[in-house]
Amino acid sequence: MSSPEIASLSWGQMKVKGCSTTYKDCKVWPGGSRTWDWRETGTNHSPGVQPADLEEVVKKGVKTMVIGRGMSEALQVGFCSVRNIN
Repeated sequence: MSSPEIASLSWGQMKVKGCSTTYKDCKVWPGGSRTWDWRETGTNHSPGVQPADLEEVVKKGVKTMVIGRGMSEALQVGFCSVRNIN
């Protein structure tokens, strides 16, 4: 099973194929997707993606993870976050 396809992407809007929701930020994994609410883990552009942001998707069994940094590439992805998913 593969993750849902990103159907369209523009500033502040992301549509996932087969899903009626338009996301601002989202997480996708084989068989699903959901809103990525940065407030859940205290994520901000800096220091960036937190290990806890990735944990949920890792638990879904992904084999390859793509972490988008945003339209202007302002979202940082720290070494600690990436190291924790290996």
